[in-house]
Amino acid sequence: MPRPGPGLALLLCLLLLSLPEPAAAESLLQLPTPQNVTIYSYNYQNLLTWAPVKVDNGSVLYTVQYSTVAYKCWEEINCTNITKTECNFTNPDIKSIWTITLRVRAELGQVKSDWVETNTFVADQNTTIGPPVIVNVDSTHDSLFLNFLHTVKEDTLQYLVRYWEESTNKQHETEWTKNTRIGLLNLKQLTMYCFQIRAKVKVLDDNIGPLSKTNCHKTAASDAMRAGFVVVIFVAATVTVVILAIVCFLFIQKFHQVVKYWFQPPFKIPPHIEEYLEDPEMPVLEELQNNCAEEDPWDSLSVVSNAEGSQALIRDTLNTNVHSDSRSIESEKT
Repeated sequence: MPRPGPGLALLLCLLLLSLPEPAAAESLLQLPTPQNVTIYSYNYQNLLTWAPVKVDNGSVLYTVQYSTVAYKCWEEINCTNITKTECNFTNPDIKSIWTITLRVRAELGQVKSDWVETNTFVADQNTTIGPPVIVNVDSTHDSLFLNFLHTVKEDTLQYLVRYWEESTNKQHETEWTKNTRIGLLNLKQLTMYCFQIRAKVKVLDDNIGPLSKTNCHKTAASDAMRAGFVVVIFVAATVTVVILAIVCFLFIQKFHQVVKYWFQPPFKIPPHIEEYLEDPEMPVLEELQNNCAEEDPWDSLSVVSNAEGSQALIRDTLNTNVHSDSRSIESEKT
């Protein structure tokens, strides 16, 4: 068999070079797709997350789009060329009753990955409705009235309360209602009751949220019981006062001397006597006696008529003369 000539060998080489590149070479022009694409939704706050795409050089950007079942066209939702690996697609333009699909892809310059689509999502059915928040509890002797609020402002929300007596495990449930004030009726007075609240979105398939944390509250006392408490307290106080009075009286009778000793004022010696006792030679008593012996000077005054005054004057003159004569005689005798 004749061997091929040089011209034929050159033709074969040209044919090999003209063949398409392998798939591996083509894959170098495309990024890997994002993985773990997941939708989280709580109280109508919607978030799409995914795992980051890792490359050796450069920063990967991401773009998210959505479409509805009614309109098969993809639209952007403010998550174009973002660096984060999440997209908050809560948007008033996207109605909660719409059935939507999301998709995300990675981009690095001109190189892009394939789109990754999510399952269909309906906010009314797929969001998690959290429990409402208790504002306050009003209690009577046989009822508890729960007042609460919810962060979601939706007309389709309804509420239910599960409650039970704390000492038992028998649970009861109220009817679903739109009211944010629910009464638990026919309860026992002065009894602790526990309760949980949950909310739901009333749609074709009800979206029921989880139960709240357990709260407990005690019912009040009736008017008759309050009156009984007042009477009991008054009687107890009266009896206590009487008993204390009797005990005090008996104590005073038995320990009269001790009580007298504690309550009488202490005996205290006057300062001048205390000084004398400390130094008996001090002439304190003599001074006291001299002070007592001294009499206050005083004058006598007699009021008489004119006739009586003249007679009295004569008598005084005579008496004066007599006394003077007597003194003179005595002086001579001496």
